[in-house]
Amino acid sequence: MADIRNIILFGRTGNGKSTLANVLTKSPNFFTESAGSVSETREIQIKEFEEEINSNGEEAIKYRVIDTVGIGDTRLTEQGVLCKIAEACHYIKDGLNQILFITNGRFTKEEIDTFDLLKSVVFDADVSKYTTIVRTDFPEFEDELKYQQDQQQLCAENPALFKILSATRIIYVDNPPLKGRTASINQEIRKDSRKRLLVHLATCQGTYRPQNLAAMNDRIGNYMKEHETIKKELKCLKKLAEQQQKFAQEEIKKLIEQIRSLEEQLEQLKPQIANTTRGFFSKALDKLDKAIGGNCQIS
Repeated sequence: MADIRNIILFGRTGNGKSTLANVLTKSPNFFTESAGSVSETREIQIKEFEEEINSNGEEAIKYRVIDTVGIGDTRLTEQGVLCKIAEACHYIKDGLNQILFITNGRFTKEEIDTFDLLKSVVFDADVSKYTTIVRTDFPEFEDELKYQQDQQQLCAENPALFKILSATRIIYVDNPPLKGRTASINQEIRKDSRKRLLVHLATCQGTYRPQNLAAMNDRIGNYMKEHETIKKELKCLKKLAEQQQKFAQEEIKKLIEQIRSLEEQLEQLKPQIANTTRGFFSKALDKLDKAIGGNCQIS
């Protein structure tokens, strides 16, 4: 089996980037999907999977899918965005097989600027050779005439986009939500989209090792190692805190149960104490009544 192939995903928030990652890796809930303008992917998410390339299962391609933070997430500062880019670059320091740039319709200026930024800063001029634009939310993805017309329209609308599309490959898919009455039908549509993606990825043979990426990783290598160490330690501490909290909650629950049990015992003792006290005073009053010949009673 060949070495693992790194696939990195870029795309605007809400364009179906994380959904595509779930479809590709056959893990419905691993990558957090976003339906709105706020990205659910706040951290770099990574999942590996293998895909058999022959019927007897003797040969397979191993992929590593890297889902990045959504473009246009206003909750991230410039510093935060740069840190996420650095982290993503660290994961692909040994090279990558393909960049999937996800869009669900007309390219925005922000998306084009992002592509140019990746080309000029993170990667280099050869990035287009290793980039596939994935057009999502396209129900007619199996209709060749339909998606050719869409490409022509995209190019006609934006000269800058024409330059990008002429240098990259584009593939059309549809990953409808798995909700409601059409969930089973949509699942089959997702399977067809996945098959289409895998057939395409199987043809992407080369490994991309841009000089910019190597230079960046040389500079940030030590920082990223420390970053990973701290993240692992933080993860362990959070897990320990959760365990301690769970243990504390269980202990508090036991104490509450003991308190309730003792309170119940107190309530059960009250009538016994009252009856015993009443009995004691009744005897004393009887004696007093006889002594004074009066009519002493206790109610």
